[in-house]
Amino acid sequence: MLELKTLLVDKEEGKFKIYSKFLGFKLGEWNNFKEINYVAISKVRFARTVVSPKLNGNQKCTSDFTDFKFVVFICKDSRIKHLVFKGEYEDAKVVTKKVAEYLGVEVVDYTKDKEI
Repeated sequence: MLELKTLLVDKEEGKFKIYSKFLGFKLGEWNNFKEINYVAISKVRFARTVVSPKLNGNQKCTSDFTDFKFVVFICKDSRIKHLVFKGEYEDAKVVTKKVAEYLGVEVVDYTKDKEI
């Protein structure tokens, strides 16, 4: 079994878990995957709108935030993908490389950056 940051991958059982730690327990649900043909890394823009309430006669304020994160998918084909990691580029590179080595599959890099 492969364990990275907040990801567990068990290729013998064909499942993975994205978890959060709480009081020493790894909380999360196991997800099944059958065949994995490749691991992909991509850059994705995440957007969020924050609305502050109207206080003391002031107008409410709406702010839009966008941020780019790097995501790692384990993929059967171009339609069947499972998101396994979201974070910074260097962390995503490490996760991509280790998952690909563990599963014995190739890496597809959609970031157009340096090789992993």
